[in-house]
Amino acid sequence: MNLTHIAAMLALAIGCQPALVAEETFIVNGGSATATLSADQVKDYFLGKKTSWEDGSKVVIVVVKDGSTNEALLARLGKNSQQFQTGWKKLVFTGKAAMPEQVDTDEAVVELVARTPGAIGFIDKGKLKDGVKAVAVQ
Repeated sequence: MNLTHIAAMLALAIGCQPALVAEETFIVNGGSATATLSADQVKDYFLGKKTSWEDGSKVVIVVVKDGSTNEALLARLGKNSQQFQTGWKKLVFTGKAAMPEQVDTDEAVVELVARTPGAIGFIDKGKLKDGVKAVAVQ
């Protein structure tokens, strides 16, 4: 059972409206051929272990700096904010990767992913717009 399902069950148990529980999704640039990813692939991309897609094109990570979407992403990755930042700084220092693009809102993630070939992000599912597509994680 994933965190979204657990949060929805808790919301129901304490009497909150289920509509108030955000459901997040991974998104890619609308021109991407990627439709599904494994949980391990997602971790590899977002933790900088893999920096290119299967076709050899560069992966561009886009994340929200702070807030509930950022916390949900870090929970999925099994990292806290400091671990995430430190891991990326080590990769940058050794020349293995560039830092993820950091923006202030889910809408900004959508906008940047939509205009950046090879980009992947994580947003509240309700913020999906043209130019990006949701990716199923198995």
